[in-house]
Amino acid sequence: MPWIHDNLKSLQFKTVLDGFGGTGSVSYLFKLMNKKVTFNDILPSNRMTGVALIENDSITLDEADLEFVFHRNGFKYPSYIEDTFKGVYYTSEENRLLDVMALNIKMLSERYKGDVLAKKQALAYHLLFQSCLCKRPFNLFHRKNLSLRTAKNIERSFGNKITWNTCFTKLMKRFNEEVSSKVFSNGSTHKAISQDILDIENRKFDLVYFDPPYARADEKMPKDYRELYHFLDGIVDYDNWPKNIDLKTKNKRLVKQKNHWNEGKIEDNLDALFNKFKDSIIVLSYGQPGYPSIYKIKKLMLKYKPKVRIFRKKYKYKLNHRNGHGLYEVLIIGE
Repeated sequence: MPWIHDNLKSLQFKTVLDGFGGTGSVSYLFKLMNKKVTFNDILPSNRMTGVALIENDSITLDEADLEFVFHRNGFKYPSYIEDTFKGVYYTSEENRLLDVMALNIKMLSERYKGDVLAKKQALAYHLLFQSCLCKRPFNLFHRKNLSLRTAKNIERSFGNKITWNTCFTKLMKRFNEEVSSKVFSNGSTHKAISQDILDIENRKFDLVYFDPPYARADEKMPKDYRELYHFLDGIVDYDNWPKNIDLKTKNKRLVKQKNHWNEGKIEDNLDALFNKFKDSIIVLSYGQPGYPSIYKIKKLMLKYKPKVRIFRKKYKYKLNHRNGHGLYEVLIIGE
């Protein structure tokens, strides 16, 4: 974040679109920089983080809210996660609690209305998702691998077994303390949306920041993030989960959905992206080595921007065995 800030702070802009918002880190940086932020991510679960930390400027969850989310409150609770995901990601006890919390977050409507309700629910989802991720080996839902957590007397070179075995309620309380101290207003009104980036109608942003899924140098297509985080999107749309799930897969992922970024050539998608937002300052974050090459991306951007600058920084991924072997984070800035 400090490196990104150093390379963007001299640019003249007031409104910004974070087009592949992800966990909201860069949007939050823009908010700290007193910009008017539109957060976008195609995953509905990520949008909840955008609502909780970017849109939200004053609402927090108190102890009574958390107790309501954690415990049975007299409702008729479903058992979809317990029935469907047995032995896949979490223990049976954890699955039962997830079913309870999924309904309770929706039923916060018994306590709040309108904008306050939306922010409270988004915060609760954010806490739940952070807890779900840190209790997962590799922080992903890409395969059925609960056994990596539960197997005894084996050597592990990854993960944190203490965190894996920490109960959801304790983790969520811990995350709530952290998040509650980060909610603030910078005087502007912000927006969190969930759209395919090339379907966004509003193009009137001073600056657009894009950190799209990368393709490795030896691949032609980027990772499908919906396949990696499908479980969280299922929780957000709990009522429709059964009709959107692919039960033929071992990890019970959601059926694939087409979007511009997982079909067609990446070069064509980048070209369309640069063309769509050619009236804004364009900032693209990408990985090197990757496909297409940084040279190719710069060439594409020069079709729409007379001035293109490139900044590189060595980067390490915690779970990547290629660390220290020529990995760079790259910012390509077109003005």
